[in-house]
Amino acid sequence: MARNAEVMKAPSGEMTEKNLVEVLKIFFPSGNWEVQKRFSYDPENKRKFYRVDAISEKQKIVWEYDGPNHYNDTWKLQRDIDRDTYFKDMGYTVKRWPYFYQLTKEVAKNIFDKEFSEEKYLTAIKLVYGVDSENHILSPGWHTTKFTPGSWIERGVERFLDRLEIMPESLKHQLAFSLQLYIKSIGDSFLIIGDHKKLHELIKLRIDKNYVNYYFTQIHSD
Repeated sequence: MARNAEVMKAPSGEMTEKNLVEVLKIFFPSGNWEVQKRFSYDPENKRKFYRVDAISEKQKIVWEYDGPNHYNDTWKLQRDIDRDTYFKDMGYTVKRWPYFYQLTKEVAKNIFDKEFSEEKYLTAIKLVYGVDSENHILSPGWHTTKFTPGSWIERGVERFLDRLEIMPESLKHQLAFSLQLYIKSIGDSFLIIGDHKKLHELIKLRIDKNYVNYYFTQIHSD
């Protein structure tokens, strides 16, 4: 299927915590974004604090970049729940960007909603990936990382699947396809998705080729 896709040059970057902040500045240019700001949540112990990846006091939005430990660490998952409650009680909206997301147009429209525009989107993918066309960006998913869903705890898998339900259908196909490719490239599903039954169901998804016209390392780096 995807072997017939055009030859693509590897993108020069991907969505990272640093790039997320730059993308927020593009989509919310008047947000006055601050990074790594601390909030002491225990008045009796100032050494206990939450540090946010990005925050706009003007927009009342907190953004967090969720790396692998947000899916494979029980303590981290519980801390996420506690901190989300803390900020929501203070009147903030809390948004999270999982490490396996990339900036497809449908994901950008879903997440940035009314702030989305074609001009902003093209500026963002140029900054993050060094490309001028959406289908040349790195696809969402897992390509060469060892931080695969096989290392997640069960609650991390549930968190992933719950979030997938509120995201565009295209994202499910892109993530499932990346897992299929990764498993095929190493010949071992356990390293990629472990024994998680729901992930084994996910990779049975019949992929819509219209959703996967992006840069996949296992295909385009040959």
